[in-house]
This record gives sequence, structure tokens and C-alpha cells, in this order.
Amino acid sequence: MLLAYEKGLDLVEIGGNANPPVCKILDYGKYLYEKEKQIQKQKSKQKGGETKEIQLGVNIDKHDLECKIKRAKEFLNQNNRVIISIKLIGRENIFADKAQKLIDEFKVLSNAKFEQNTKRQGNRISAILKK
Repeated sequence: MLLAYEKGLDLVEIGGNANPPVCKILDYGKYLYEKEKQIQKQKSKQKGGETKEIQLGVNIDKHDLECKIKRAKEFLNQNNRVIISIKLIGRENIFADKAQKLIDEFKVLSNAKFEQNTKRQGNRISAILKK
């Protein structure tokens, strides 16, 4: 304890379960900083994937749908989740069943699985896909 005080450092207990306890003389602020840096580095390597959204319309053309599916496959290959959403505007609310079929077709053509089944929130129908 006196040795640490003379050097202007801290006495830090490293292994409390050991008999006798293991302690180190070091700068505690610097120790916390380095530990935080290690945690940040581990988190950056752990990238679990983001959530990407693809918006469709009820009257989407076949080629446009293929382009959206291609983009969704790229997202899924990068281990991202993909939200497919269809916004029904005005009289399009009548075609909710058509939007449901479109999402099912999208799922089949992209070879993905539903993480969250199709749900309707107001005038928006959406589903979450995963690889």
C-alpha cells in the first residue's frame, strides 16, 4: 500500500478469489480506459447485423420486384434482417390481400424465412425476413 502511494499509483485487486488475493500496482484510470477500449474493440467485431427496409407498392412491376429481391438477397447475405413494407394509400387499402400475396411471393423468391410474420399496422403491411 505504501509502495503504491509513494509512486502515485493505485493498488488494484485483480484476483479476489485467489488465496491470498492478487493485487497490482497501476494507474486505475488508465486501467479502466484500456478495459473500455477492449470492450469497444470486441463490440465492433461482433457486428450482429442491422435491419434494412425495402418498401414496395401494391402495383409494383415484375422487373422492379426482381430488382428489390436482388437487393434483399444482398442484405440477407450480409447477415442483415430485412423489413418488407407495403404502404397502402387511399383506395389501395381494398387490396390488402394482394399486398399479403406480394409479401409471400417476395419471401419465396428471395429464399428467406419469416422472423416475424406479416402484420398490419394502419395502412402499412410489413414482415421481417431473415436468412
